[in-house]
Amino acid sequence: MVMANGGSRERRLIWRVYREAMPVLLFTVLAELFAGAMLLALDVHFASMLGLFVLIPGLMQLRGNISTSLAQRLGSGTHLGTISWKQGLNEPLRANIKVAFYLVIIMSFLLAIGAFAVSMITQSLVPRSGLLLDLRHFLIIAMGTALLASAFQVTITVTVALLAHARGLDPDNITIPIVAAIGDIITIGCLLISITFAVTLLHPYLV
Repeated sequence: MVMANGGSRERRLIWRVYREAMPVLLFTVLAELFAGAMLLALDVHFASMLGLFVLIPGLMQLRGNISTSLAQRLGSGTHLGTISWKQGLNEPLRANIKVAFYLVIIMSFLLAIGAFAVSMITQSLVPRSGLLLDLRHFLIIAMGTALLASAFQVTITVTVALLAHARGLDPDNITIPIVAAIGDIITIGCLLISITFAVTLLHPYLV
């Protein structure tokens, strides 16, 4: 009887994860295809900017790591009862949001410096003609993109996690896939805005 009950609970758990996660995963597939199309358009328009595409994978990964880490902490908070829709913007929720933004500021700054150094080394080893970005461009693009994208993404992450929990769904099954998919689209859009602002404010060098 114990084994039968255990098997029944296991089947219910598997079915719950499948039922909650499958529609979200199908949505993420379509969203990621759209994000890929946006990235392709970005490549076509900004391919002449030397060193720019050294920065993009780091920005995408940075945004993904911070937002999914926030989603995991929020999911744990909802299970523990310290964070919920009814409790609103309480101290644990505010602390998680602040930590996310602190990480974004520090890591995007370091990412810009690292990407600039790598691009300079690459350009010295394999010279190419085009528009050369300096450190100021990298700082504006990296920090501008990260902060803009995080402002949108933190809002989405918190809203999805708390709404999912309020509706009786498991945030662990829903929040991270949605955040990852929508976040890629948001990041590419914010990247486009930051690049346009950076090259308008400070014209790149023609080499």
